[in-house]
This record gives sequence, C-alpha cells and structure tokens, in this order.
Amino acid sequence: MSVTGLHLLDAALAVASDGSLSSSSPSVVHADPARAAMMGRPAGDIARLAPRQVSTDHWATIAREAGNAPALAAVVARAELRMRLDDVQRETPVQCAVSAAFSAESLGVILALARREGIRIGGFHDAAALAVASVGLTGVTLVLEFGLAHVAATRVEQVDDQLRRRAAVVRRGIGLLALRQAWLRMVSEAMVLRTRFDPLHEAASEQRLHDLLDDAAARAAISGSTDLELPTGRDPVRVGLSRDQFTEAADDIYREVLAALHELRPAGSRVNILIDETATRLPGLLGRLAALRGCRFYSFGSSLIARAASLADARVDDDGAVTLQRGYPVGAALESASELDLSNLANFVDTAPTHALWEGRAFVLPQSGVLEIGREPALGGIRLGEGLAGVSRLHCSLCAEGGAVTLIPHSAQETWLNDERVRGRVRIQSGDRLRLGTPGVSIELIAVGGAGHGTPQR
Repeated sequence: MSVTGLHLLDAALAVASDGSLSSSSPSVVHADPARAAMMGRPAGDIARLAPRQVSTDHWATIAREAGNAPALAAVVARAELRMRLDDVQRETPVQCAVSAAFSAESLGVILALARREGIRIGGFHDAAALAVASVGLTGVTLVLEFGLAHVAATRVEQVDDQLRRRAAVVRRGIGLLALRQAWLRMVSEAMVLRTRFDPLHEAASEQRLHDLLDDAAARAAISGSTDLELPTGRDPVRVGLSRDQFTEAADDIYREVLAALHELRPAGSRVNILIDETATRLPGLLGRLAALRGCRFYSFGSSLIARAASLADARVDDDGAVTLQRGYPVGAALESASELDLSNLANFVDTAPTHALWEGRAFVLPQSGVLEIGREPALGGIRLGEGLAGVSRLHCSLCAEGGAVTLIPHSAQETWLNDERVRGRVRIQSGDRLRLGTPGVSIELIAVGGAGHGTPQR
C-alpha cells in the first residue's frame, strides 16, 4: 500500500509519497474566509501588503495553545491539510513527522482536524530523531530546527541499536519571522542613511523589500557581502550590505539559538550538530555555531524528513490510538549527511589557561597539580566565602597535567561551563567561563600572553 509522508513545520509543509517528494509549500497562506477560492494558497507575496488576509501563526498557535485556538481550525484544516494533500494521498495512511514545538495536546487537536477532513493519520514521528536516523549519524546528536515562530533544539542519543529523542528545548518568538523583521529594519536603516529613502514607509515598498530579502541574505552568507537593489517609482535604490550587518541584526536571536544548544549539550562533550541545509544560508549562523568547540557539524536536505516519514512504519495501537514514535533503528539511513567544515569560522585558538579570574583577582594555575575551588578549598585554592547559594565546601578543582587543564566537579550542586551543565570531567580552554551554584559565581579562564601550559590542545 502507498504511504504518504508529511513533515509538519510552521515554516513549510512538505509532502512525500513512497520516498519521493511530492510538494513543499510555505505555511504563509491566504486565510480570508471571504475569499474561499484563495484559502490555503501561498501568500508570501501579499504578507506585507494585506496582513489581515494572511495567516502565518496558525501552526504556532495550535502548538502553543492547542485546544484554545478554535478560530484557527478552519485555517489548519481547510487552508493547509486539505490543500496540501491530493485525493489519492488523503486516502492513504499519512505518516506525520512533527516539530518539537508540538505538545501531545496539540497533536491531539491536529489528529481531530485531520479526521474531520477524512485524512487518516497512521502515526506521528519525532522529526529530529527521524532525521538523525535517516542520515546515519550515531552517538549523540543535537538537531537544530528553525520555524517561522520558534527555534527548537532536540537531543537524540544512540541507545544500543536505537536512536531516540531524549530532550528538547523550544524557544518561541525567535524564528524566521523575527529574523526577517530584524533584517528589514537593518536594511531600511542602511537605505535611509545612504539615500534618505525609507522602504518601510508604505506597504508596497516594504513588500518588495521583503521579497528580495532571503536571496540577499543568502548571497551575503556565501560571499560576505551583497548589493540589494530595490525598485521604486523613480530610480532603483541600491545599498551594499555585509554579512556582518546581517549577523549583528540577528545577534539576539542567534544568542537564544546557542543557549538552546548549550542547555542540551553536556559541558564540553563532542556531539554532532545537525541542521537543515536552508539554515546554512542564514548569514552569520555558522560562525556562531563554530563556538561549540569539539562538535562535528552536518546538514541535510529540506525534503529528507517528509521522504523518510513516507517510508516509516505505521504505529497505531490495538485500541486505534495514534502514537508518537521517538526512536528509530541504527543503520536505516536514506542518505548521508553533508559534513560542514567550520574551522575557518572559529574565532578562538584552543589553548590551555594559565590563570583563573574571580572578583578582580588572578589565580595562577599550577604547571602540574590541582587548584581547588569552593567555600573551604585547600591552601592556595580559590576561597569563594560563606553564604553563597549552591556553592559547596569543595565545589570543583582544576587539574593541570601534560599541558592540559581538566575541570573536575566534586559537588552535587550545579557547575556550569560556558552555560553547559558539567556532568563529569571535562577539558577546559582559555576563554572558558565557569559558573558555580545558583544564581552563580562566575570565574573566567584566561591564558596570559596567549600561551597556555603547553602547545595548543586540539
């Protein structure tokens, strides 16, 4: 029997049949009930001209509020599910790969809406775990997902012969829509400064700029700079834009992206980072990801998850309940991931620290030996004092040996390295930051003169 795969993400819906992509459409759609003939058709070309006729947040609202969003049911059912699946696909079991942004409650709402439209959902699948299995990665992988209205990071771990989702972090309100809005403001300011023309002063020019923005951002990401020419009623307005300008405008969003990855990554661990190929075209993002030292970076094609879903087994319980599958066998890859070399984007050199800085004092790390840190460390250690919440008598120590420095936690209280939870011994480098306890005592690790205890550790 033929099987339909659906990758449900608020940025776009991709549909596949038996391993081949059938369609992929943005989830910015016409949603004006008074114009029924247009319902569900792509509407990016009028999103700035007629925002009241367009819906961009229906999936995000269902994911966030589930049953509290009945007004969007018609948009989801009529303007998305019905329009995306043809008659043949709607008659076959639909294997639906879903974003980490969807809760169990919101999946129940989607299931009910699909059934109302005569669509048989044969199973829900965790999109991140399915992606990792489909590209053949093993070990621990963090999957980064950009939606229109969210960014999500999911940790997928290999357990024996299974790849399973273990945890996910969702940051709402900082997705592609927020990125584009930040870039629109940046380009507008550049044009006003250069030409006195404000492209955001009226809807038509704002829409034209919006239509050019993604291509301009992608060119800047690849080449380092780009020229953007905006048609107007008079002469075109031109402005040169650098990758750094796009990156700076996106700084707040990229910080949240890194925070989500840090939250899932055990401190200093060498994990895989897997992203959709479209995210590699976001200017400055790969440079920020390069700060995750020791990780290996991979990308996959945008159609992969839908194609993998169309080949997945149906998971319907004996009582007819539809389940969410979060584990897949190792060795069932459809294709290989593309490995990304970010070494030329990293702005650090892996060098062992020579000093620890706390409250304006520099503590020398021994060439060979241990520096203890806590409320009552050994003589010569860093004594943090009494009354600090979550700081133990002997909280952790820094052990120097063979030109490297290792952080060793001793306390059941929290220890963080670069905003990542420390769960065991971890190699540290110059530029790292420790945080002990709650809300936290911060200690900076530096190498005086740029040299550590030996040759750089790689």
